[in-house]
Amino acid sequence: MMRKGFWNIEKIVGLTALMVSLLTLIVFVYQTNLLRKQQYMSAYPHLSLMNEKSGTIQYSFSLSNHGVGPAFIESVKVSASNDMVYDDIIHYVEKTIGKQDSINYVYSNLWVGQLIPANEKINLIQLLDENMIKDWGLVTTEKTTKSTLDRANKLYQILNDNEMDIEIIYSSVYGEKWSIGNHSNAPKKIE
Repeated sequence: MMRKGFWNIEKIVGLTALMVSLLTLIVFVYQTNLLRKQQYMSAYPHLSLMNEKSGTIQYSFSLSNHGVGPAFIESVKVSASNDMVYDDIIHYVEKTIGKQDSINYVYSNLWVGQLIPANEKINLIQLLDENMIKDWGLVTTEKTTKSTLDRANKLYQILNDNEMDIEIIYSSVYGEKWSIGNHSNAPKKIE
């Protein structure tokens, strides 16, 4: 009597089908992960704080979204070396300037829940210049001081003081969170 071998054609075909199914599952999981990463990157916001036109009377301190998706502001915190914490950058500037200095500027507040669209820039603080006064139809008085390079440099120094820390936490449409500050070059992802 002849003994049949363990490996016959049915077992080989069955094992091959099992291996193909397993490899298909691995490829499927890998592709799903790639698609998820691509989807998240297609809505990635990238905020940055920057000084614009430093050393001129058109100086401004702005927040820009250089990403491809909108950014939702989660929190804004401005702190100083004297352990004071401010809700907004403008409160820090007003406290630092004091009453003896007069720097004319316009500002925009950031608030929790604010949406900053992709490729959008917000001038958080901008020195008020004569063109703005004329374009906006503002009334000037004797108390209104003319913006000068000295005042622009003073505002620049206040906003770029090493003792001031700005932390803005924001999220994408998918809920991923990042943090940006005035002492960091790139957003840091919050896990």
